[in-house]
Amino acid sequence: MNRQEFMRRLEQLLEGIPEEEKREAIAYYTSYFEDAGEENEEKIIRELESPEKVAATIRADFPGCNNSETASSGNQQESSEDYLELQSAV
Repeated sequence: MNRQEFMRRLEQLLEGIPEEEKREAIAYYTSYFEDAGEENEEKIIRELESPEKVAATIRADFPGCNNSETASSGNQQESSEDYLELQSAV
């Protein structure tokens, strides 16, 4: 999976959350990839693990949204901690 595929899948998985939150999340991860540089794209994808895991983390903040598509991607509390860790690293 490359950056474009990762971001496309993430955007699909974020359907149903508030549009502004979705835009902010996409902008955040776009910047994250850009700041890391093309040479680190594979490393970033490995760190993030999967668009499903990232989406589960984001969706955890929106309990009214349908989380069924991302629920199988792992422990949401762990994902939330990973997301906060990534945000503080940027």
